[in-house]
Amino acid sequence: MTTRTVRLLVLAVAACATLAFAATPASAQAGRKAVVSKRLMIKAAAAYIGVTPAQLVAAKRAGQSPAELAVANGKTVGGLTDALIAAGTAAINKALAADRITTAQAQAKLAALPARVETFINSSESGESGESGCGAHEGSESSGSSASAVRRGRR
Repeated sequence: MTTRTVRLLVLAVAACATLAFAATPASAQAGRKAVVSKRLMIKAAAAYIGVTPAQLVAAKRAGQSPAELAVANGKTVGGLTDALIAAGTAAINKALAADRITTAQAQAKLAALPARVETFINSSESGESGESGCGAHEGSESSGSSASAVRRGRR
């Protein structure tokens, strides 16, 4: 190969790598966490319900969903949903203002948020999952136990 061919090849590989990096979701780049993490959802739900995050996690381990826990504590499922959407929206707007995500990413996350909240409030650890990062396309949160989500958030 000539020097010119090698330079063109290196330039092409660098351009492809740059495009591949730019095409990945912001949360997958440089190890960033999801904007609306499971930990945020747990903390916001616990605050609305009037329990500690540890109590919410324990209830989920015992098979009780956040919606069931809310009702058992005299709160409404609608209020819980509103609280979680407000917390998620605030986190997304904060990330957007800090230039951690683009406007398009923020819009996608806001569009995915209601479904994510619905899945979260109706899930329990005893067999249901569905607590992926907001939205599921980010892949930075897996659908696993809430307790492990809290532990991961403390790293």
